[in-house]
Amino acid sequence: MLTDMIGALTTDLPGVFGTVAPYIEDYGYLAVVVAVFVENLGIPMPGEATLITAGIYTVSGDLHLVPVLVLGFVAAVIGDNAAFVVGRYGGRPLALKLGRRFGVTHTALDKVEAFYERHGSKVVAAGRFLPLLRHLNGLVAGITPMKWPRFLAANMIGAAIWVGVWVTVGIQAGNHIEGVNRFLERFFPAVVVLLAVLIAIQSVRFWVKRRKAMAEEETELVEAEEVAAEAEPVLDPVPDPVPDTVPDTGAATAAETEEP
Repeated sequence: MLTDMIGALTTDLPGVFGTVAPYIEDYGYLAVVVAVFVENLGIPMPGEATLITAGIYTVSGDLHLVPVLVLGFVAAVIGDNAAFVVGRYGGRPLALKLGRRFGVTHTALDKVEAFYERHGSKVVAAGRFLPLLRHLNGLVAGITPMKWPRFLAANMIGAAIWVGVWVTVGIQAGNHIEGVNRFLERFFPAVVVLLAVLIAIQSVRFWVKRRKAMAEEETELVEAEEVAAEAEPVLDPVPDPVPDTVPDTGAATAAETEEP
């Protein structure tokens, strides 16, 4: 009875959960693997919403808990490691090329790399719970001198915690699906407005920081060009060549006057 009720209600999940639910209904575990892998690769996807929805479906019996946990964990680890490979072999040029329109500059990368060097393992493990950092986690870690075994260990710890937390949230939501739906239906518009305001504030701050970083980078480039110009050696002008023999014009004139 409970599973039938949950199965009926999951088709009416609000927001992004309702968007994810049909894919899980049609493709099952494959939808979980693809969404989690792509998001951890660095491409924005509703990975958390997918895990929560999958947790709800484990309560309804459409999915089983152990495969969801195992496949979600494997997809998260592989996705982050693929991003690490891209960062390691593509390097800063690729990161700047892909991220320039999002405000990624040489100065910003310098700061991020320094932060990773100080707190690398902790950032990799905890960064999964921060939206922007989760998308850049593997890429930036690959750019830094961080060793792959160290990254892999921290990545696996973070992936296990991340998948476990959101699937557990889904299970709890599935056990109280009616209350969750009522709450979301009542407060969802307010949550959307709040998120829109927060996104607008963060976008303005991001734009200001981006403009400031780009201005600093341009200033540094101009200063570097000026220093390089001042450092160029000044060459002395080359004097005209001195002839080996100078004609004796006085002797020639005397000889001409002696001629009859």
